[in-house]
Amino acid sequence: MRIADKARAFNRKLRLDSHHAIERFGVFFGIFAVTGAIVISASGALAYKAGLDSLSQTDLYTSGFKTSKTHLDGIVDGVYTNKSGNKALVMMHFSPTAQISYNAADYRAFLLGSDTSLNSEPVSTSGIKGSFYAFGSTGYIGVRLDADHPFDRQVLNLTVRANAELTTPGAKQTQSSGKLAGDETFSKYDQWRVFFNPGASGGQKIAALDALTFDPAQAYYEVALREREAEARDALDQKLVEMRTNLTQIQSYTSDLQTTKIDGLFLRPPTVPVAIASDEITGFSAAEARDGVATLALETKHVVPGGFDLNWRAGNVYDGYLDALVPAGQSYAQFFTKKRDGNSDPTSRQVSDMQWTISDGTSLTRDYQSSDVTMRPLMNIMNNLSQAYQNYSRNKSQYQSDLSLDLLRLDVILRDVQSNSTIRDDKDALTALH
Repeated sequence: MRIADKARAFNRKLRLDSHHAIERFGVFFGIFAVTGAIVISASGALAYKAGLDSLSQTDLYTSGFKTSKTHLDGIVDGVYTNKSGNKALVMMHFSPTAQISYNAADYRAFLLGSDTSLNSEPVSTSGIKGSFYAFGSTGYIGVRLDADHPFDRQVLNLTVRANAELTTPGAKQTQSSGKLAGDETFSKYDQWRVFFNPGASGGQKIAALDALTFDPAQAYYEVALREREAEARDALDQKLVEMRTNLTQIQSYTSDLQTTKIDGLFLRPPTVPVAIASDEITGFSAAEARDGVATLALETKHVVPGGFDLNWRAGNVYDGYLDALVPAGQSYAQFFTKKRDGNSDPTSRQVSDMQWTISDGTSLTRDYQSSDVTMRPLMNIMNNLSQAYQNYSRNKSQYQSDLSLDLLRLDVILRDVQSNSTIRDDKDALTALH
């Protein structure tokens, strides 16, 4: 039997020939329906899997917030966990100029569960206890959660309430219009809401949550200061590289003094200001070091006025620098005030006043004009060397004053957190709906 005959016989058997149009329509419709169901089911399975993947990896769903009544903007720094996954810290902060309460007793929090569409549901993780922290006067606040076992992979809805309404200078007190996310309490109280998932794999871990005793200052350092400290140290490192380049230029131009001559005349080396005369930069940059760790250091006998003799590589902000710098019997506030009120750095002026004497005893700056073509080679050497000294003097001043102060300011901020942090850990600090 030919293939065409077999096909016609098959169609007659299934009633798909031209005499059974209704049956043929039903069969094809059924095929399309089944195929569509398979496609939809596959799409649904993929979407479900994508939702589970997102839930397992995404730890934070809210990056910023606005208080419901006073309309203060805030930032959610992140949700941080311990290695075991049963402790979490949600860190948030307001602008340093925001007038908020620095007393943890003025806040309380409420915890609900949420599905992936952020609809409320009970919290699935059992035994969650909470405490509230205000980190000194930094504008940072945090909610710490402790559970009986590692957090489930569930989006949590944290509502923070300020019992003392937050205000900013000049802010107009207005009532929030209507409900916020269907919750009338946002009209009655000054609140904000954060969605996060402490059970997600994408969360950051901090050592403060693994310590036997939780130290707010350590947590604040890890979350808010460590990155800023790294930036400050990088700036100091880069300035040392620039200063070393300046000293290399000075050495090169000083050598040129002996080799650049006009009719046998040459420039004698100038008398260099004492504050920079014997300075050296020792060690290696990160790019030069075999292990990639920079060791550059300034070796000097003189600290610029208002500057700091800071051995910053040997310590860090968390351990503190000020104890080694502040004289006995003096507070660090007095120490900084004295530095601020110190004399200005005269080195730049002294470099400008350096004498440039030619080997015959005449002065290149007093006895010759800058337009004198015959003396131009010596003029060029003088200008290059003078500029190199000026550059080094300026960079040294920045290194010992501005850049070192940037690092020490972080030490001062941490001392505020160490001295003035408050905690609320009573049973009403956190209310969780299980």
